[in-house]
Amino acid sequence: MFKNAYLKLPLKTKILLPLLLAFMSIWTVGTIGFGYFFTQRLEKKLIDETKGVSSLIMDTLTREKESLFLKARWLSESKDISRLVVQRDKAALLRTLLPFKESLQLDIIKIIDTRGEVLTKANQQNINSNAINNPAINQAASTGINLFDVAATEDNRASLLIGLTSVKSTQKILGGIIVGTIIDDNVLTSIRSNIKQHLVIFKNNPWKPPRTESAPVLVNIAGENYIACAVKFVGLNGASKLVLLNSVVDLEKNQQQMWTSIIIYSVIIAVFFSLIVIKITTLLTNRITYLTEATQKIASGDFSSQIYVNGNDEISILAQSFNYMTEQIALLLQKQEEINEELEISNQTLEHRVEIRTLELNDKNTSLQETLQELQRTQAQVIQSEKMSSLGQMVAGVAHEINNPVSFVHGNLVPACEYAQDLIKIIELYQKYYPNPTEEIEAEIEAVELEFLKKDFVKLLDSMQNGTERIKNIVLSLRNFSRLDESEFKQVDIHEGIDSTLLILHNRLKSKPSHPEIEIIKQYSELPKIDCYAGQLNQVFMNILVNAIDALEDEIKKDRDFNPQIRISTELSNQNNSIKINIADNGSGIPSAVKSKLFDPFFTTKDVGKGTGLGLSISYQIVVDKHHGKLSCNSSPGEGTEFIIEIPISQG
Repeated sequence: MFKNAYLKLPLKTKILLPLLLAFMSIWTVGTIGFGYFFTQRLEKKLIDETKGVSSLIMDTLTREKESLFLKARWLSESKDISRLVVQRDKAALLRTLLPFKESLQLDIIKIIDTRGEVLTKANQQNINSNAINNPAINQAASTGINLFDVAATEDNRASLLIGLTSVKSTQKILGGIIVGTIIDDNVLTSIRSNIKQHLVIFKNNPWKPPRTESAPVLVNIAGENYIACAVKFVGLNGASKLVLLNSVVDLEKNQQQMWTSIIIYSVIIAVFFSLIVIKITTLLTNRITYLTEATQKIASGDFSSQIYVNGNDEISILAQSFNYMTEQIALLLQKQEEINEELEISNQTLEHRVEIRTLELNDKNTSLQETLQELQRTQAQVIQSEKMSSLGQMVAGVAHEINNPVSFVHGNLVPACEYAQDLIKIIELYQKYYPNPTEEIEAEIEAVELEFLKKDFVKLLDSMQNGTERIKNIVLSLRNFSRLDESEFKQVDIHEGIDSTLLILHNRLKSKPSHPEIEIIKQYSELPKIDCYAGQLNQVFMNILVNAIDALEDEIKKDRDFNPQIRISTELSNQNNSIKINIADNGSGIPSAVKSKLFDPFFTTKDVGKGTGLGLSISYQIVVDKHHGKLSCNSSPGEGTEFIIEIPISQG
């Protein structure tokens, strides 16, 4: 239904509607993605800022802890304080502590005896004297425990950094001293100037604080959103936490302003682009409409009509083509009238002229068929040559790129083996002269299985050396097969080319779950080097061997117990001026009707998409035309197939 409605629309609408829909879809997705990206960046910046402040808080708490311990230790080591604690003179203790409280900038100092009784305490006026009466802290101080903690006052109006240490005489512990400072805005200001974050000391709060190991999270407190980050510290009651709150009001305002700006600019740009598209579409459709009206006149038979469209674009070129077409049609009609007059005059001699013309057509047809066959052969050769040239360049490039790193690895494996043997000898000497290692070394020896490691490490290096040697052989075979540097006749060992081709086809020859290994039987004679195009002859071997493998795989599908074989033999001819290469398989053979067409271009018996019909045709041209040799096939159904290649030793 939508398709029919779209087809009925005017041309202008057909062009304009998809363009606008595509643009608006892409623009909307891009705008949302753009806004989301910057929104996430703002949130991440605030979270990173909160995490940074939490780290500063931990550093500050650590410094405060060390400072409190130093102050408490300094007070506890005072001989006057120790003497007054022994005398239990509370008034004198208070008079002694007040100057220390001011000079050491402490908000609270409390001294507890060993029975847990408070001998004296000095605190700021804004701290209730009973607000920090924590039995656990008093008990810890009476026993002389060294401790650092963060405690909230009982009225929950303030939080204190508490430091405890013991008051001692020369013989025993006399009690404990508690010192503390209030966590207020001055502490936060010392962490970071103009700070907007807040430290929360919570007790039965209605919201759940985040875990200390987790990243900062978003929480809602009293209707306002904060980024909360928990800081863990260890105190009297085990692990406790402080929570840093960072307001997100400014973030939400910035995000709202950013989205408003993005939407406004997006709407402006979308409107501007739509106007441009409408203008261009209008100009285009007006010219197409004029062109359509003019061509309708030409279609009605008015060949004197001309189309006038200015410009150098496709529509202008189309108009010029239509003008040229009308002129040619008018000329053809005029010539047709002249021909009709000539036909009337020459009607009496028509039969004689037909015979002459028939003979000429037969000659031309014969020549055309020969030309077509030659064109097919040339085309097939060009296609295959370009394909093999590209393949050869790629193979040579890959071989070169692999050869350098493999040579580096292979060259370093020998010294690596020597180094490994030296290290193992040193270990054995250590074991010989120090047979009783420490427990940690003994445990590590058992963990790494040292005896197994010494044996297996050398084997591992040997395996790596064998692998790199295998890669080097494959690279050498690839380079021999491609022969990009041999575009002229050169003397080549033909056995080397055959072996390189077999190595490349090794993956198809080896045993697989779908078929057994294809056995290669080599019967090489002693041959001299021959003048040839090495890369092209390698291509011939590749084409013939691939066809043999395909035939054997088809036979394996029919008979799972079939034993596939390919026999390759070489020999000198009787006159010793050429060599013969025989490549035979024990497959099902080739029917006589097919054998006569084997070397025709584009002829193939393989399934669609599996064969092009060019392999044997190109091979025939390489052997016969390029090397002045012979390529023949001997085959009968059920007796396998044998290809015989005969190449002159010298091309001079």
